[in-house]
Formats: sequence, C-alpha cells, structure tokens
Amino acid sequence: MITEEEVKELRRNYMKCQDRGDVEGCLSHWDEEGALMPSNMPIVKGKTALRELYRSLFARVDVKNTITFEVIGVSEKWSFAQGNYEGDDFPKDGGKPIHEKGKYLEIHRRQPDGSLKFYRHMWSADE
Repeated sequence: MITEEEVKELRRNYMKCQDRGDVEGCLSHWDEEGALMPSNMPIVKGKTALRELYRSLFARVDVKNTITFEVIGVSEKWSFAQGNYEGDDFPKDGGKPIHEKGKYLEIHRRQPDGSLKFYRHMWSADE
C-alpha cells in the first residue's frame, strides 16, 4: 500500500531537483508514460518531451516554489495529491521575477521496482 508519506517524499525530492534546475533529476521522478499538463500550454507526454521542456525552462529561469497538500489519496498501485502552490520564476537574463500561485492535481503510479513516480500532473494559476 502506498503511504501518504511516500507521496510527500516524492514531491519533496522532485522539488529539490526543480529548485536546482536539475533536468535529469526531475525526469527521474516521472513514470515512462508520464504526462504533464501545464497551465496555458499543450500536454507534454513522455520522458523525451519532458526532458525538452525542463531543458528549455531551466535555461531561461530559476524556479522556486512551495506547495501545500490539501488532499492525498492512496491505494495499492495508485495515489493522488491535490493542493496549492506558490512560487517565482527568476529570469536568468536579469528580468523581473514572475510570481504565480494556484492549484495542482497529480497522480502517481507504483513502479515495478517499488518506487513511486508521477504519472499525471497538472496545475493552473489562480490569476
């Protein structure tokens, strides 16, 4: 059975990679069939597309986000988390930081090796 702590740990470890701008670290938290549904963008499916998204993002900005968990649901193979986020993107060209807050929903899948990874993730800004 997946535990709430595993869900929180997945998110904490992923955010450490995101804060470092670590493309491969971020990818290591994704299921092979993972899909990201960013706010105001088309869906990004699979690790190749996710890698390109992270490379492009981290080349342009440093990302610093915080999240809160509102609901976590767990089962044997699947889990989900829903909550809120707030953060800033700091342009590497010295431009003005972009602040955003909103909500997110993510689905996780237990992997054959026992690890837990993102299967689907989406967010939308409140403004």
